Amino acid sequence: MKKYLFIILAAIAFCYASCKKDAGNGAPSSADSYMPVTAGSTWTYFVYEQGITDTLTVKMSGLRSTLDGKIYYNATNTSKPTGVSTSYFYIGKHLYATRDFNSIANAPLELQIYNDTATINHSWISSPTDTTSRVNGIKARVMSTIRQTGEVKVFLGKTFTNVIHTQVDFQYNFGSGYATVFTYDYYLAKGIGILGYNLSSLGGTVKTEGILSYTVK
Repeated sequence: MKKYLFIILAAIAFCYASCKKDAGNGAPSSADSYMPVTAGSTWTYFVYEQGITDTLTVKMSGLRSTLDGKIYYNATNTSKPTGVSTSYFYIGKHLYATRDFNSIANAPLELQIYNDTATINHSWISSPTDTTSRVNGIKARVMSTIRQTGEVKVFLGKTFTNVIHTQVDFQYNFGSGYATVFTYDYYLAKGIGILGYNLSSLGGTVKTEGILSYTVK
């Protein structure tokens, strides 16, 4: 009897540990991720946008939000121009996504920035919104592509290795097919997260972010 009781208790303990680790769409409880969502993890970025320089601090709050049936991990953003705001991170089904307000589209958008099963030059299509395929009344979609893996990237004098470079194209369909309106080039490193990105539109750079410091819990 004691033997069977021990087996049952061991099974319960294993299930509890596994469920706790995988809570919320399978997001890792450790920092060993391309998008760490552990509470208290903090990143500070240098930001250059339309001739203005600033710093942005992103800190995982430990809170979660359920939006359209998906669990997002909340982060508190702090910068001088925008003050304090909230952004959201999603990890699930091998996908890594951000959800934030986009000034060009003038709407909150979800951007899938990485797929950990995708190979170089593989692209996939997703919707930037929850309940409709339209943004500002126009058909829209997001096309994400893995551009490079194992890349060496320098941000503000600091060299990072084994970097993943993904390209995220936001596209509108004005009636003659989808065309890219703006493009994000994201750079990610395992155990750190988002190193930075470049946002361009119609051939010109709109915004650049590069990592200054980070603390991953």
